[in-house]
This record gives sequence, structure tokens and C-alpha cells, in this order.
Amino acid sequence: MPKQSHSVRSEQEGRGEALEAYLLEHVPGLREYETAQHRAFIQIERDAYVRHPDPTSDDLTAAEAAEVALPSRKRTEVQLRRSFAPLATHLPSEVKRSRKRFVQRHQRAWNRTNPSPLTWELERTLTAAFMKTYALRVL
Repeated sequence: MPKQSHSVRSEQEGRGEALEAYLLEHVPGLREYETAQHRAFIQIERDAYVRHPDPTSDDLTAAEAAEVALPSRKRTEVQLRRSFAPLATHLPSEVKRSRKRFVQRHQRAWNRTNPSPLTWELERTLTAAFMKTYALRVL
């Protein structure tokens, strides 16, 4: 794929920003919806960090000590699969995955209970109208 020139990218970004402003202007309640969604998603992120904090060095040390105390067969299984929940909860990668799942689950729930005023049909209609007027302004 050939690289786009800076002017083409700038024009596309400008068109995208103009379309966003057009939609905000023509869809009643969209600005309020996006503001409420932004606030809710920030709170969800905060809740995720509280519920799934990054492991401290003490947590990691305790998890490693618990792993060492396991019988050899069990230790090998844990090391290979990392499926032993009490130990896996202290692995930084598992914490990040848990936090991400928490955030996604709660964001989807928020979106289900708060439908957007911008339906895909309305967006398609307004985008077509915008492109007609935008193309006329550019010419």
C-alpha cells in the first residue's frame, strides 16, 4: 500500500473532524450522550484498577513462594499452564487481562442500557448529506 502524502492525510483528518462536528450538530442529544459515555467509561477504568490492581513486589514474591511450596508435579503444571488461580492472579499479564475483561464487560453493559441517539441508518444518511455539501465546498 503506497504511503499517503501529508496533505492527503491532513485533508482526511479535516474531513473526519468536520463530519464529527456535523453529526454533533444534527443529532439531538448526541453531545450529551458522548459526554455521559466518556464519564462512565472513565469511572469504569478507575473501578477496574481498584478491583484489579497491579501486583506489588510482595505479591509476586508471595506467589513465587507459594509456587515453590507446591509438589513438583503441581509446580510443573502451574509453570506450564499458569492455570492455578491463586498464583495466576498475581501475574502482571493476568492482572491486565482481568482488568481489560472487566472494562469491556462493563462498557458493553453501559452501551446496552444507554443506546446511542445516532443509529447506523441515521449516520449513513447524515454522512451522505455531509459528503454532498463537503464536496461542493471543496470544489
